[in-house]
Amino acid sequence: MYLAEFVAPGPLTDDIADELSWKTAEFTSRIVLIVHGRRVGAQCLSLCWKELKIRRGTAVAVTTDRGFHPPDLEDRRALKEFTELFQTLTARR
Repeated sequence: MYLAEFVAPGPLTDDIADELSWKTAEFTSRIVLIVHGRRVGAQCLSLCWKELKIRRGTAVAVTTDRGFHPPDLEDRRALKEFTELFQTLTARR
C-alpha cells in the first residue's frame, strides 16, 4: 500500500470529481481517498463528492494498493498521477 497526504489547494467540484473518477479507470490499483475520517473509493467520487466537503485547506489522504502491472510500479504510478491531477484541478478553482 502507498500513501500520499496533502492539503487541498482548492475545492472539489462536480466536474473535478467526475474527471478524477474517470482517471481511476486507467489503473487496476484500488485508489481510496480519506477525508474527515471517511474512506471513499475514488471511482465513486462523482457520486459522493458533496459529502466529503473538500475545500481549500482540507487535509486529504490517498492510498493505492492491489495493482497488477506489476503491483509496486502500478500502485506508485496510480498514486502519483491521481494526486497530481487532484491537486492540479482543484488549484484552478
